[in-house]
Amino acid sequence: MKQMFISPNAPVPSPWIAQVSRADHLGLAYISGLISQKPDGEVVYGTSIAEQTTLILENLTHLMEDMGLSLEHIIKTNIFLTHMEDFDEMNEVYARYFSPENPPARQCVEAGVWGGLGVEISCVAVTR
Repeated sequence: MKQMFISPNAPVPSPWIAQVSRADHLGLAYISGLISQKPDGEVVYGTSIAEQTTLILENLTHLMEDMGLSLEHIIKTNIFLTHMEDFDEMNEVYARYFSPENPPARQCVEAGVWGGLGVEISCVAVTR
């Protein structure tokens, strides 16, 4: 039915949250929210929204590569910003990672992000 996937090259959330939940029979992978965190789990505080977004998208890139996929396989992103006024700074970095010719669908909302960080990103990807 579903299968958990774990990449050693991206942060692994707490034990009761799957880093990735794959449903290969449906051709889908759901990637849990990523925050400003090193692959070893160390949370990185005190950085700009651009730096947080860069770290998140670098981790996402590695995670996708470990699944044999790329960012082009992502069909939907969900972005949570602590302050919506940080949108332009986040979006400038986001635009460097996703093709403007065929970007994923996206939602961006203002919400409390864990640990007082400024941005969190989760996504859905196709696996085939």
